[in-house]
Amino acid sequence: MAMDASKITLPHTIAQAVVNKVGDTSTIAKLSPSTPQLFTDTDFMFFNGKSEADVTAEGQKKSSYEQDLQYVSGTRFKVQTTTRVTSELQWADEDNRFQIIQRIQEDQAKAIARALDYVVYHAVNPKSGEKLDGFTALTTGARTVTATDDQIENVDALADALNEYEINGVALSRTWAAQLRKLRVPATGMRFYPEIPINLDAGTLDGIPAATSGTVNGKLAKTTTKVLGIMGDFSLINWGMVRDITAEIIPYGDPDQTGVDLKAHNQIAYRSEAMFAYAILDPQAFAVLKEK
Repeated sequence: MAMDASKITLPHTIAQAVVNKVGDTSTIAKLSPSTPQLFTDTDFMFFNGKSEADVTAEGQKKSSYEQDLQYVSGTRFKVQTTTRVTSELQWADEDNRFQIIQRIQEDQAKAIARALDYVVYHAVNPKSGEKLDGFTALTTGARTVTATDDQIENVDALADALNEYEINGVALSRTWAAQLRKLRVPATGMRFYPEIPINLDAGTLDGIPAATSGTVNGKLAKTTTKVLGIMGDFSLINWGMVRDITAEIIPYGDPDQTGVDLKAHNQIAYRSEAMFAYAILDPQAFAVLKEK
């Protein structure tokens, strides 16, 4: 049985590096600012205004309209990643120990960040690639646009599907970003979307914020999602961390139930955990481009 290991809250310098790196690998973190979350069952109330001004004559009876308030329940989920390494790392002096944790944390932070996109977009566990019970994917409730061979038309079709919503972001799969980057204006040979660099890390697309990641098409999902891109009002994804990210050093036992004892194989394990909460206030405010 594994010995209880004390958990440590990461120092502010390292925790800040973790948060910054979330934006590098999660399109949601880049396009939708996070808000602090509490460990409570939260219902989000959102206002969808529908009033129109009524022109009235002097002395005429004034009309009114009924406004319904809508509620969406928030969802919490916990993620963890455990990395086994050789126990020789324990021989490092105290001054270097946090540097070791920080290097490992960089890799684990990327995994934690990817999990946010996988859960919200696809309701998929990235480690197993399986669907998560009790979770509803954004791509299930959003509007669907079937891709054509005309990539410019695909961008326009996404925008047309959202003509009654604000559009403030687009998440690109690396596949679609590569296709858009290669488009050229026939008359001049100039790139049609020069804002997409060769590394595909687009900051904008056609004037709106953009982010590129392999999480958009859910490449780790066992069932192909066929998603190429997601456009919409990303302010309607309300998300944040419920608790600080913690790191745990585990020197004994079999923490990930692999049948391999750490001590017997001269190993130690580093584990990072985080808890997210999120709510998709209106799935219809998003349009998903899917392959034929």
